[in-house]
Amino acid sequence: MYGNSERLDNSLKVSIDWIAFTSTIITEVSEMISFLGYANEDFVLLPRGANGYKKMHRLESAPLTILSDGNEDMGIHVVISGTAIPDLLEHFRMSVISDTPFLADAVILSDFDNSIMVEFLQQVRRLGWLTRFDLAVDDLGARYFTLDDVKGFLDRQEVVSKFRVYKNVLEATFANEKTGHTIYFGSRRSEVMLRVYDKQLEQNQKAADGEMLEDPWVRWEIELKNDRANIAADYLIRRKQLGEIIMEILNNYVRVIVNDDSNRSRCSAHPLWEKFVGAVGRLRLYVEAVQKTIDEKKRWLIRQCLPTIAGVIIADGGSFDIITDHFEDAVARMSGSMRHLVSEKNPAWLTDYDAAYAF
Repeated sequence: MYGNSERLDNSLKVSIDWIAFTSTIITEVSEMISFLGYANEDFVLLPRGANGYKKMHRLESAPLTILSDGNEDMGIHVVISGTAIPDLLEHFRMSVISDTPFLADAVILSDFDNSIMVEFLQQVRRLGWLTRFDLAVDDLGARYFTLDDVKGFLDRQEVVSKFRVYKNVLEATFANEKTGHTIYFGSRRSEVMLRVYDKQLEQNQKAADGEMLEDPWVRWEIELKNDRANIAADYLIRRKQLGEIIMEILNNYVRVIVNDDSNRSRCSAHPLWEKFVGAVGRLRLYVEAVQKTIDEKKRWLIRQCLPTIAGVIIADGGSFDIITDHFEDAVARMSGSMRHLVSEKNPAWLTDYDAAYAF
């Protein structure tokens, strides 16, 4: 693999299809533009920003945007669509060669394990964090599964998945001409979502009267956000092949099976699925639970509850009775984890509040 895609032994092609990241270390748009390998004149300032940022700069030659001028803790946010990634990698590569002409050639011109994509992700992780990282599997020719095949397996309950729900979306004209077909696994609000869609239909809709694709094309696209996005990128940085990473993630979240056991989780994988994912295991994007602190509880209280509490107090003419009248009951109803946090901060609290002895 060089750059952004890799051809697997089973004829599938894998690629990175979306990168979005935030940096609070780089604070100026011109500095971010330079980091990406472009010049200021390559970007145009748009009339309005987005997602809480007041300013948006867009690359004129490809769909890449830089959002800035948000709240102090929002930093600078960069969104790179799949079609912009090859252009980005070329500009980033040239900037690295320019900065370090001898070492950079040795790094960039080797195999994928030391490719420019890995170098770019390393720098992104050094400067900030990923907010979205999409991984795609392209089945050109639909050699393995069509969308109708996938829907059939779902209807027959021959799919085991960590996702709770799926949604089948068909688009067609009133002349009954099919114009789109996507199956969504999971929720857009979660950190992991899978969509399987008919790429041929999508591309032909974009082409309009232009050149139409004649061959079937099915894309499996894993959308990773926040912690899961960073974990997947870190696996890639640690020199694990992109194809292996994508297939192991896919195999962890979805599996087509043969109904040969009453416990579906123990059913054998369908032979065609085994050929599709290859000889891989399952990669769990595990996020370690973070121990909450009293300070985090305070921040949550200020952000989520205080506006409502303030409104009630003002409505009651400035009286704090809503707090004082219900305080002991609130102490008695504190969860075990909250009592533990309180004890760490104030070990003597058990003797101070008789209500605590109700447990």
